[in-house]
Amino acid sequence: MRQRRKAKGGSQIAELAPALLILFIVILFPMLDVMYLGLGYCCGWYLNHVTSRGCSTVAPSNPANPNGTLYPASVITNLNNAFLASSFANFTGASIVSNTATAVTSGVADPTNPGHNTLYVQAKTQVKVNPFFTLPSVPLINSLQIDGLTRPVVFTYFDSVPAQETGVN
Repeated sequence: MRQRRKAKGGSQIAELAPALLILFIVILFPMLDVMYLGLGYCCGWYLNHVTSRGCSTVAPSNPANPNGTLYPASVITNLNNAFLASSFANFTGASIVSNTATAVTSGVADPTNPGHNTLYVQAKTQVKVNPFFTLPSVPLINSLQIDGLTRPVVFTYFDSVPAQETGVN
C-alpha cells in the first residue's frame, strides 16, 4: 500500500532547503562560471585578433631579414595597455600572461612580386581568466581543483595574417 504525505505535516517545506542547496551548488553557480569563462575566452580572442591586425600594419624590427623577427615591443605594449583599460577586460578580470607577434615568410611565392615570399604576422597570446565564483566555503568542490571552476584557467591563442602595406612585401 502506498503512503501519501499528510496535508498538515509540512514535509514539503522540509524538502525545499536541500533541493535549493543542490540547485545552487550543482547547477546554478557552475553554469554562471561556464558562461563567464566563455566571455573570458572571447576577451582573449579579441586581444589576439587586435594584436595580429595591429602588427600587420607595422614593419618588423628587422625589415631587411624579417623572417622570425619580433615586432616592436612598443606596438604590443600599446595594444596591451589599451586592452587592459577596456571595460571588457575589467569585467572578466583577464590578465595577460604573454602576447607576442613574429614575422614569418611563407613558402608560397608572392604572385605580384616574383622572387619574394609573402610575409605573415603570427601572434601568440595567453590570457588568464579567474572564475566568477570560487566557492571557497564548499569543501568538496574546492578540494577538487578544477580549472575554471575553482582555479584560474589560461587560454592560448594563435593567429596568422598577411602583412599589410609596410614596404616589406
